[in-house]
Amino acid sequence: MYDRVIVKFKEEDLMYRGEMDVLTEGVCEGILPISIVKKDKEVTGFYITTGYRRLACMHDVSAHQALTVMEKTIEAMEECRRYLIFPEEFIISPDTAYIDGNFEKVKFTYVPDKSSAGARKKLIRFTQDFKMHTTVNGKLYLEMLCQLLSAENLNVLMINNFINRLKREVIMCRIV
Repeated sequence: MYDRVIVKFKEEDLMYRGEMDVLTEGVCEGILPISIVKKDKEVTGFYITTGYRRLACMHDVSAHQALTVMEKTIEAMEECRRYLIFPEEFIISPDTAYIDGNFEKVKFTYVPDKSSAGARKKLIRFTQDFKMHTTVNGKLYLEMLCQLLSAENLNVLMINNFINRLKREVIMCRIV
């Protein structure tokens, strides 16, 4: 398993000096700390992912774990917002998201996104993509979550409450 990820940036990808400071100092808990090497106009970022697993490399994630991933992904997105790193600015996918071994924290690698898709649209896409990595029951619960995200204009608290209700159902019914 690799414990290092390398990302090539263009200088303009790191919008402003403050954003680069937040990324390199590791103060934002939603983004893995990055070391940046600059040579001419080429900027290379090195992420250390020790203790975390890339979500894209996971298989047969249980329904409860899948819902936990979604809950922690939303928390990571909100953490990024607190540091003015908006989800619209970077790619949110199972390839750029990592979770720790205890399923307590999700962190992203900051890879600039030019698509300018909104945070809700990215979260829906992330949820759909993550369904490939879960069990049959996990897929069903993630589909319910996708439908909620697509149909309603809910705030983060309401979405988290819905996820927690689904998690309680999974536990009470002993769903895998």
